[in-house]
Amino acid sequence: MKNIHARVRSNGVMLGVLAVTLSLQAADWPRLGGPEEIGVSPETGLARSWPETGPKIRWTVDVGEGYAGPAISGDEVFLLDRVPDVEDVLRCFDLEKGNEKWHASWKAPGTLANNNGSRNVPTVDGDRVYALGPRGALKCVDRHTGKILWAAHLVEDFKDPQIDVLEPAKTRDEKLLRAQVPLWGLTQAPLIYKNSVIVAPQTQKTGVVAYDKKNGKLLWRSGYVGRNWYSHVSPCLARFCGVDQVVLLAQPSDPEKTPREAPPALITSIDPTTGSILWTNQTPCPYKIPIPQPLPIGNDRLFITGGYGMGSMMLQITHNSNQWQTKLLFHNSVAASHIHSPILYKDRIYVTSFKEHGAEKTGLVCMDTNGAGLWQTGPTHQFDNGGFLVADGMIYIMNGKTGMLSLYELGGEQPRLLSSAKILDAENGNVWAPLALSNGHLLVRDQHQVKCLDVR
Repeated sequence: MKNIHARVRSNGVMLGVLAVTLSLQAADWPRLGGPEEIGVSPETGLARSWPETGPKIRWTVDVGEGYAGPAISGDEVFLLDRVPDVEDVLRCFDLEKGNEKWHASWKAPGTLANNNGSRNVPTVDGDRVYALGPRGALKCVDRHTGKILWAAHLVEDFKDPQIDVLEPAKTRDEKLLRAQVPLWGLTQAPLIYKNSVIVAPQTQKTGVVAYDKKNGKLLWRSGYVGRNWYSHVSPCLARFCGVDQVVLLAQPSDPEKTPREAPPALITSIDPTTGSILWTNQTPCPYKIPIPQPLPIGNDRLFITGGYGMGSMMLQITHNSNQWQTKLLFHNSVAASHIHSPILYKDRIYVTSFKEHGAEKTGLVCMDTNGAGLWQTGPTHQFDNGGFLVADGMIYIMNGKTGMLSLYELGGEQPRLLSSAKILDAENGNVWAPLALSNGHLLVRDQHQVKCLDVR
C-alpha cells in the first residue's frame, strides 16, 4: 500500500473499489487526512460501543505542548514534537506498545503566539518521513533510523534580496513585504505527488514549491498565491476534468485587518508537475484566516468551508478549449468550520461548525452536496475544535474543550450516539489535534500526552 496517500481524492466507484481492497488489510494513516486525505478510514469491524470508561487504552506517552497529530505507517507512529523556543523533534513510536524507537531533532528557535508547541502532522512516504516545523524547517528523515537525509526552509530559502535586506524595515508596510514566520507558525502537511514533495512558502513572489522527494532539489516554484501571515491551509491534491492539480487557499491582506475588513481569500489551482497556475478564484466574501483544506467532490466540484464569517461554498470547475473556468454553485451560512477540514462520506459532507463564526447550524453538521443542511448535533452537543474522522459507518469526534470522545453512527436521518467517554485532559483546553486510525488503533492527544485506544 505504499504511496497511497499521494493518490487523488475522489468519490464514486473508484473510491468504493479502493475501500473494499483496503478493508482486507491494515490501513495506514500516513498523513493529515489519512490514506486518501479526506478524513475517512476504510477499516471495518470496529467496536460499536464502549464501556463507560471508554475504549481500552493500549499506551500513553508524554509529549510537549502543541496541536500536532500523528501519522501511522505499518507498525510505527510518527509525531512532530517541539521543545519551546529551542527545537523541533520528530519522534517514532511502536504502534502496539508505544515505546520510542528513535527521535530526530533540529534547531528551530523562536516563539509562536498563543501556544509555542508543535503544529503539523508528518507525511510518510515509503522509507521516508517529511516533517515541516512551525518555524519553517522542512526535513526529510529516514523512517528506520531517524537520520536527516535532506533539509530546506520555507522562510530562509525564499527571501528576496531586494526586499529581505539586513537593515531593519523602516515602515510597517516594508516589514509586511518581507518573508516571515506567521504569527501562529507554518501549519501545513507536506503533500507527496509522484516524485515530489509540495509545500507552500507563500511569500511575496513564491507561492507553492516542489522538491525532489529523494534529494531535496527544488523542482519548481509557483507565482504569488497569497501571503502566509494568516494562511494555514495545507496544499490539497485534486483531479478536475481529468487533470491533476494542487489547490491552495491563502489570504492576501494586511494581517491586522478585522475579519470584516479583510478581502476574500484567494483560491489557486497549480499544475503539480510544472508549478504553473491553472486557474484562480476567490471566496465570495471576506475570509481572514483560511485553515480547513478545500474538499474536492467528484470530477468538477470544490467545497470550501471556513470561519470568521466565510460559511460554506461550492465551485464548479470546467475545462473547454484549453481554458479553465470556475462557477460559484452556492454560498451559504449553513455551516462554518474553524480549524478542521470537512469530510465527504457517501455523498454527505460533514463539518464541525460554530455559531460565533456565523453558522446557522452548529456542532457536527451534515450537509448534502447542494449545500442544504440535513442535521446538526448542536446546540446540545458541541465539539469546540476537536478532531474527527469517519470509519466503518461511524464518526469518532473529540470535544476540544472537555476531552470527551464520542462515537456516532451515520446513515440515518439523524446521527445516533453510540458511546462517549472522557479520554483526555482538558485542564488547559485546546484539545485540537487531528485524530489518526490504523489497524483498530485510534490515536488522540491533548497538550501533555498521546494516547492509543483500542477501538476493535
